[in-house]
Amino acid sequence: MTCEQKFRETYRREPEGLSFCPYRVCPLGAHSDHQLGKVTGLAIDKGIHIAFAPKQNGVIEFSSLQFSKRAQWHVSSVPETKQGDWADYLRGATLKLGAQYPLRVGLSGVIEGSLPIGGLSSSAAVTIAFLKALCTVNGIHLSDVELIKTEMAAENDYVGVSCGKLDQSCEVYSKKDHLLYLDTKDDSYELIPTSPAMK
Repeated sequence: MTCEQKFRETYRREPEGLSFCPYRVCPLGAHSDHQLGKVTGLAIDKGIHIAFAPKQNGVIEFSSLQFSKRAQWHVSSVPETKQGDWADYLRGATLKLGAQYPLRVGLSGVIEGSLPIGGLSSSAAVTIAFLKALCTVNGIHLSDVELIKTEMAAENDYVGVSCGKLDQSCEVYSKKDHLLYLDTKDDSYELIPTSPAMK
């Protein structure tokens, strides 16, 4: 079952939007981003899909094809501390985005991961895909840097994950058939094309 099918089954209507964020692999960079080092990475053609529709009452209601529990909160009353479940990343993202921009519209959504959980940055991909959807229904346009920083703040400050900016940067900046080279000290980056001779 796909997230779109589950959305139709749950809400008896079509989703109004689809959000996607790819998973990533990093040939160089695991933990060196914590030390403001130089890293490389690339997105792959698998990732997180979200089928969603706006909720004008400000309620956010999400389910996942990977987890049984449905999560719910309001854009203006996110729990101040994590709740200990899979939706903490989304709650943290709501809180961090709401501190920067007014949030009035909520979401109904279903999340689908195209690979098993873990290993390829599923937490960052879930949070970025969610932020894109929440921004869409609220008419917010984040720059790439804002998107990366908001996701990182949700993980660091709310969930309590001591991650750097490697995962988010790979998922936001990567381009097909290119390797991302990023200096995490000054956020400068380059997209290096794949050699035509590469298999």
